[in-house]
Amino acid sequence: MVAALTMPSLIQHHKKQEASARLKKFYSTMEQAIRLSEIDNGSATDWYREGNIKNEDGESDYEKNSVASKEFFLKYLGPYFKYTKISDVKFGENEINSRVYLSDTSYFQLWNGGCLDIRFDTNGDRGPNTFGKDRFMLLLCQKEIERINRCGSKQKVFCAYGEPNLTNDKSREKSLEFCKTNPLSCSNLLQMDGWEFKDDYPYRL
Repeated sequence: MVAALTMPSLIQHHKKQEASARLKKFYSTMEQAIRLSEIDNGSATDWYREGNIKNEDGESDYEKNSVASKEFFLKYLGPYFKYTKISDVKFGENEINSRVYLSDTSYFQLWNGGCLDIRFDTNGDRGPNTFGKDRFMLLLCQKEIERINRCGSKQKVFCAYGEPNLTNDKSREKSLEFCKTNPLSCSNLLQMDGWEFKDDYPYRL
């Protein structure tokens, strides 16, 4: 009886520990890749990347954006980053993302927007593939306005996704509130918490 009651709690604790460890490792690895690339390619703020590419109807051209994000990764990050394979994955009718697999079966997807969106999935192809649970958004921002709005500093190029800094309230309470209303923003909360899933984290992994 006791085992039956405690097992779900132990499983949940293990999931949190595993996700936390993978987030910490991935963030650190990406930071290191950026630093190494800057030695060879200059400041990341000057790396060439065309922003969100639109079609003739003014809508995002998913295929061209996928190609652009993959080329950017292969030129500036791939040579400094250990991964097992990179493939294009189609979502719905139009959206295509480049998916980069890591040796621990986790992967991240790239999207060529105002910043380069880096969508890290801690457990790879296993479900639920949901933001805030096993999928977390990180950003590589080159434009100064994006670095200030998204990363909170014009010197910071790589950061966790958070709500734009429209106010001076950068408290954990505000970050937790954003996480509850927009799971994409949970990356910012986790970064504030050292990539640990605290007791008040609003989603069950």
